[in-house]
Amino acid sequence: MPDNADEATPRARAVVLITGASSGVGRALALRFAPTTTRLVLVGRDAARLQAVAAEVESRGARAECELVEFDDPGAVDELGARLAKRLPALTALLHCAGSFADGSVAALPADELDRLLAVNLRAPYALTRALLGALQAGPGDVVFINSSVVGQRRAGLAVYGASKAALVAVADSLRQEMNPLGVRVLSVFLGATATAMQEQIHAQAARAYRPEALLQASEVAQIVHAALELPRGAEVTDLHVRPATAHRAG
Repeated sequence: MPDNADEATPRARAVVLITGASSGVGRALALRFAPTTTRLVLVGRDAARLQAVAAEVESRGARAECELVEFDDPGAVDELGARLAKRLPALTALLHCAGSFADGSVAALPADELDRLLAVNLRAPYALTRALLGALQAGPGDVVFINSSVVGQRRAGLAVYGASKAALVAVADSLRQEMNPLGVRVLSVFLGATATAMQEQIHAQAARAYRPEALLQASEVAQIVHAALELPRGAEVTDLHVRPATAHRAG
């Protein structure tokens, strides 16, 4: 029996904010956290899909609020961060799931495409996290960056996407050192191929057959992330590498 019984019991999360919540991993996380969360703030680009997720969330017991933003618009992201900081005095989890993808050689992709991916995959989570540091400290909260197994790989055609995701690792690792003493935990999740709309688009661009059943499922990712954040505050998972279990999928 632990000295502190509360530390052994998963705590209900009062307020959770999820970006990219209208589909894929973001939606799966919203549905996973809803039963143990009082208030879910869902951030995305598509109003109709975001409202549909909000309805699902509320059917599972949480209050849902929707915020629309274009993640590649720095001004809009900064305005959202300032607005949320005023509305959320305490935040128990900030889950960054929004992201964008582009592949192509350095010769083929213009610098504008690098700017776009850096805005969506790096600047937006950086700016929103920075705006909400006070709320996360008051939580105390967790920050989760959904990243990619592409990090660390050296493959042709991935210079732009890989650069945006590698830079996000640097932000996460530094943030962890800065915020751990204040009670905030930081988790990077490196996903292999996951059955999402983005992955379907990637397969289509590469003229490859899309078999979602052979890929990692968004609900599986949500289950793993939820479990990691439910650990007692004295423990921290810093990096999670998750990929499809190919032998199981083949069966």
